[in-house]
Order: sequence, then C-alpha cells, then structure tokens
Amino acid sequence: MTGIRLFLTLPGMNPRVTLRDIAKVANVHYSTVSLALRDHPRVSTEVKKRIQALAQEMGYVPDPALTALNAYRKTKLPIHYKSTIAWIDTWQDENEGLRDQPTFNEYFLGASTRARQQGYELQEFSMRDNDMSPKRLSKILLSRGIAGLLLPPRQTQGDRLDLDYDQFSTVCFGYSITPHVFHLVTNHQSHSMSLALEEVSRLGYKKIGVYLHEYVDNKTDNAYAAGYWRFRQRHPQREHMEPCIVPKGQSDEAALANWLKNSKPDVIISDTDEPTIEMLEALGLRIPEDIGCAWLSLGEDEERRSGVDQNGKLIGHTAIDFLIGMIQRGERGIPKTPIRMLVEGSWRPGKTLREKAPLPKDG
Repeated sequence: MTGIRLFLTLPGMNPRVTLRDIAKVANVHYSTVSLALRDHPRVSTEVKKRIQALAQEMGYVPDPALTALNAYRKTKLPIHYKSTIAWIDTWQDENEGLRDQPTFNEYFLGASTRARQQGYELQEFSMRDNDMSPKRLSKILLSRGIAGLLLPPRQTQGDRLDLDYDQFSTVCFGYSITPHVFHLVTNHQSHSMSLALEEVSRLGYKKIGVYLHEYVDNKTDNAYAAGYWRFRQRHPQREHMEPCIVPKGQSDEAALANWLKNSKPDVIISDTDEPTIEMLEALGLRIPEDIGCAWLSLGEDEERRSGVDQNGKLIGHTAIDFLIGMIQRGERGIPKTPIRMLVEGSWRPGKTLREKAPLPKDG
C-alpha cells in the first residue's frame, strides 16, 4: 500500500521553511546552509552573511521536534572521535603545577571525562614547554584543527594570553583572567561561604572567625567576602567578628597567631588550605576540641577536614558542555556579553567540627 503524506497548514500559519527551501533560493547545497546557520568557519564570511540574512527574511526557525530527535539519536549512537579540545596551562611554577591543586585537577578530570563521552579528546598544552609562545601556540592549535579552548585558572591574576581568539570557541574557569571577557564556569563561591557560615552556626558555634587571603579574594571577584557580608546582613542580631584578611606577601603563621590571640574565635572558616591543621596544632590548639575548622575548597578525597566540596568535576563537566555547544554553533572570538555559570558546592561534615552543642536545660 502506497503511503500518503498530508501536510496541514492552519489559517494564519505559514508553511515551515526548511534548509532545502533556503538552499534553493540561495543556489547552494543544503549542507552549506546548515553550516552557514551554525556560523561554521568552512563557509566564507560573505556567504554566511548572505545565507543568514536570507534565512531571516524567509522566516526560518529550527524545528524543535527535529532538534530533540537528533539529540536523542546521538545518545544511542556509538561515540566516535570528533575533534580535540585544548586545555591551556599558563602556570610557570616548576615545583607546584596547576594540576597539583586538587580542585583544579578535578576541573581537568571532569572536563576530560565529559569530553570523551561526547567524542572529543582534551589535550594539555603548557606555556612552560621550551620555545612556547602565544603566537606559536596559536599556529599549533590551528594546524591541528582545534576549535575549542579551555582556560584554567592562572597562577596569578592577569591578562589573557595573546592568542588568535577569533579562530576559537573559548571558555575559562574562574576570575583570574582579567578583564573578564570570556564565558566562564566556576564554583558559586558566595554561596559556598554562606553555606559554611550557616552550617557552623547550626552546630552552635558563636564566635565565627572568617580567614581570607587578599590574593584569593581578588582572584574570586570578591565572592567569598560578598557571601560573608551578606550573612551578616541576614543575621544582624548575632555578634559578628571582623574577618582576618591576610595581605598578599604576609606569612600565614604571623597573621594567624596574632589574629587568634586578639579575636579568640571558636571556629575558623578559611578560603585556602591554610591555616592547616598542623599550623593550628603547633599553636597548642586541639581540633575540634579547642577550635573548629572548615575550609571552602575541599578535595574530592577529603575525609578528615570539614567544609565545602566545590564539585570541581561537575564544573569541568559544565565547561565542556557549554564549549561543545559553542563549537557546534560556530561561536568564536570574544563574546559581546560574557556568561557566568556558577556551580554550587556541597557540604562535607568531616571531623574538624564538633557535633551540635546541646541546648541549655530549663531552669
């Protein structure tokens, strides 16, 4: 029996414009239209502009049902290698590398795993390599057909590498690249601070000491400090301590001993690994008996320390998903309006905070 296809056009509705309709008017193959609408570099700028303008004039919009069907089919197909995505490491410290930092290593691992699931390979490129320069790196990336860049945090806050960004889709991690011109993914650090403050309050701690480092506060766009001041505004009835902000270049040991002597907090919330448990024990303090401690950036395998797991692998996963979408849409260069994607952290009870203090008995 011969199948019959019926197309119904409701009053006031125009028939859906297809890629083949545009191709016929533009006198090109429909695959060229598909590439042009995704702003693909294989199509010349002149042809892309002409096809994009024609599509808009004809009222073309993607078919959402077909888009969903294609996405579903992709999940059922075997994964094949598509392309390489570059992870650009700008750290210059030979003794301590970027991926020696637990959270940053989790960014890489999460991104690498998600890239493989999507048919991409994540490859590291280091600016420490001999004779490596931004100009040479751009040539290497272009010669290998690499279209996507992940920019992990810099060791110190500063300008972006002078790469030919017009040729690449780019996503960065965190705020250490200034000015903030790229789409970025990071932990919701303001929320992480608020989460830690609420958790130690719930455990009955009263004198909460917030221990921040000036250089970290700058590299996080003051997000930790913002979370702290918001907590103070939400709880005006509490007795609040002034935070300890360690100036850049000052040793933690000196700042810590002086602050503990004058402020006498019963719990510390810190933005870095310092003060370490060993530093506090060297001052004669038992943890958590004499003082509680919580850290805002725990590694995935932490068992003893209490604090916030920033979900670094999920941050890497999110960055890859967004970057692959950019590659597929042909979005290259520095965006007009950068997008910030914030991943919330998770609380880890650990063993460096005491259990909830008992309520006082009546009478």
